[in-house]
Amino acid sequence: MSTPRIVFLNPGEEVERGTGQHWQLVSRFMAATAARFGMQLEVLYAERDHLLMLRQAEAVAARNDPPDYVVIVNEKMAAQQMLHALAHSPAKVLLIHNDLTDAQRAETGNERGTIKNWIGTVTADAFQGSFRLMDYLCRQIGDRPARVIGITGDPITPVSKARAQGVAAALSRKPEDRVEQLVYGDWSFADGRDKARVLLARYPNANIVWAANDSMTLGALAAVREHRAPVVVGGLGALPEAVATVMRGDLAAIVAGDQFIGACAMVALYDYHHGVDFAQPDGPRLKLDYLTVLSRDNASRCYKIAFDQGTAPDFSGFSRYRRRAARYDFNLQVLLDPASKAA
Repeated sequence: MSTPRIVFLNPGEEVERGTGQHWQLVSRFMAATAARFGMQLEVLYAERDHLLMLRQAEAVAARNDPPDYVVIVNEKMAAQQMLHALAHSPAKVLLIHNDLTDAQRAETGNERGTIKNWIGTVTADAFQGSFRLMDYLCRQIGDRPARVIGITGDPITPVSKARAQGVAAALSRKPEDRVEQLVYGDWSFADGRDKARVLLARYPNANIVWAANDSMTLGALAAVREHRAPVVVGGLGALPEAVATVMRGDLAAIVAGDQFIGACAMVALYDYHHGVDFAQPDGPRLKLDYLTVLSRDNASRCYKIAFDQGTAPDFSGFSRYRRRAARYDFNLQVLLDPASKAA
């Protein structure tokens, strides 16, 4: 069988410029997984410029020697146009991390429909991830009613909405718990710090702050330290600096797993290329429930596995083709806990 060639249209920055290393790490873990499977991966960075993303999609579609697969992200709502740009390419397209919105799907259709080469979508279950985060943070304040301030990314994309909905669902279990205010940020440390400063002054009774990525979470933590308030801080992302901050006990928790979505996509494409269609039996939209809360108890293990050794985590064991399994089970505990791996 020929070696599959994949192009990843990475929406982030090739060199980190203040919004965190998320997209560089997505590429790193993706490349490591592709290498383990003997797949060729080419990464094109769009530098958070959705117009450049579209031009890159158009250029890939126009190649005389196209790749077998193109992986895209619905960053800044650009995936709908990218799907149309790639529709006449022989390459098959996989959407990851940020799904199309319902409105976009109403216009474009679903996987394997009008756009036949759009073979699937792979996302992490952001609702469950943020639900687990808020459940953990609420337990850290004991019996006190939760007074929550939040900083998320944008009001439109599905992943941002799902994170906010997960927080709200966790708080809805007790009538005395509530969100004081949820604001939208630009993913940077400075913005997280500045917005948290304003919100802490506005809501002096706030006792929980959460943010939707590492940079904003660490910025919010800086504001809490300035404020000298008894506030617990948590977030989503699990980049090295944030995990180290959890290890020190300064940050209460961080949710790990979003940076592994590209590695999961490589597993799905490897299986598909070898005749095990990831769409069977549950359809071409894979929503993977593997996001894990890291606290002081397990953060050091995650740091060692993901960042503190020469090789990236090995996702090849999740392949249904290799395991001859009926369903996927992307369980991060298998990577974080040596005992479960041995079992």
